[in-house]
Amino acid sequence: MKLETTLSKSLRAVGLTEPDNVVRESISLFLFQKKLVSIDKAAELANMSLAQFMELLQSLKIPQAEYTQDDLLTDLATIKRLRRGKHKN
Repeated sequence: MKLETTLSKSLRAVGLTEPDNVVRESISLFLFQKKLVSIDKAAELANMSLAQFMELLQSLKIPQAEYTQDDLLTDLATIKRLRRGKHKN
C-alpha cells in the first residue's frame, strides 16, 4: 500500500480528512530522521520544495546528512596521504 494511502486512512481514523501542513511536516521529519525516506521524498511528503525542507531542517537543528566518526577518520587519512604525496614531488 502506498504511503500516501496509508497516511490518508490513518488521518481519517482520527477525524482528519486531509493532513494539514503541520501533520505532513511532522510525519516527514519523523520518517527522514529515522532514515526511512530520503530528504527528497521527505520534502515531497511535506509538500515542500527541497530548499524549503532543508530550511525547515536547519531551523529545527536537524542534520541534513550524517557525518560519522568513520567518515572523519577516512577523510583525515586521505588528507594525510595526499599531503605526503604532494611533498614527494
